[in-house]
Amino acid sequence: MKKLAYLIFVLTIFGCSNDQSSTKPTKKSKSGNVKVDLWNDVKAAEDSLYSKKNSNKAKNIHYMNYFSKLTEFYTKFPTDPKADSCLFAICSTETGFPIGHAKHIKIQEQYGDTLILKYPKSKFRKMTIQNLVYMYDQSTKNRSTAKLNYYYKLLLADSLTTTDEKKEIEARLKTIDEPINFKKK
Repeated sequence: MKKLAYLIFVLTIFGCSNDQSSTKPTKKSKSGNVKVDLWNDVKAAEDSLYSKKNSNKAKNIHYMNYFSKLTEFYTKFPTDPKADSCLFAICSTETGFPIGHAKHIKIQEQYGDTLILKYPKSKFRKMTIQNLVYMYDQSTKNRSTAKLNYYYKLLLADSLTTTDEKKEIEARLKTIDEPINFKKK
């Protein structure tokens, strides 16, 4: 009985060993530079997304592909100058959910906050914060005055915020409990 158990154990180990001849070959780089290829994939996904604007099914598939390429580029090359633009693209692009929807807010906030915290000198930082303010102020169900306060205070501290903008923000902070209707009259 011990010999049979030993034989099964050895065969199992041998059968599960890493056989190099059966592994898939690694994906070849088109240009020889993985970063360049991935960036080209991001741009191709973006072009494909905008060419499919009218078809909802195709649009959702293309959004997922586009977001996937953007997050892949950002996670693989976080120090690349284009990494913050990937985060900005995610947090400023339609998510497939209406503005104010909980899932839309979660996606926008997750990537927006990452950009704000990891790239404090990003040229997209102020626009990202403004985008998040708009999103929270526009939402009726998921409106958060705590988040609005947080983002407005980030704008006040931002060196790119003008004096006039700061006055508007300070006035808005006094009436933060009242929602703003951004819709055109």
